[in-house]
Amino acid sequence: EPKTTAKNPEPVKESTSEIALTPDETALSNSFSGNKGRLPWPTEKGVVCSSFGEHPHPVLAGVVVKNNGIDILTQAGSRARTVFNGSVSGVIAMPNGAKAVIVRHGDFLTVYSNLSTVFVRTGQKVSTKQDLGVVRTDDQDSRAELHFELWHNKSIQNPALWIAR
Repeated sequence: EPKTTAKNPEPVKESTSEIALTPDETALSNSFSGNKGRLPWPTEKGVVCSSFGEHPHPVLAGVVVKNNGIDILTQAGSRARTVFNGSVSGVIAMPNGAKAVIVRHGDFLTVYSNLSTVFVRTGQKVSTKQDLGVVRTDDQDSRAELHFELWHNKSIQNPALWIAR
């Protein structure tokens, strides 16, 4: 049974297909996927301090945590930068005061979170290595960690397989 809304009495079609791409977006998506393993890092310097996937909780015995991306430990004041040309599809304020930026590259998305300051706005075109914002430094331990995720349509990817080694 199709859903309807009060404002829109027409049935809302449930979409099972992925987002329809324009020819330019399709070319961008193909170019993005062709750079797997060669994308620049989302920070100028840093080391992966938490890898993709499920891991035992560092403190709570028997508890497993799932990381949908990678966490990159970097220097205080470091800037997050986009790994490929695209457009900003969202800037999100998190409950902890941090911010996140989502960049669309055709049918791929990259997510840059744990930012204290954001330099871009929704709808803005961005280019490879363009600064998106400043990585937030934790007040308690003075650690600056960027959380980075990569999605293909609705499928989460291991970002470590996409960035240059």
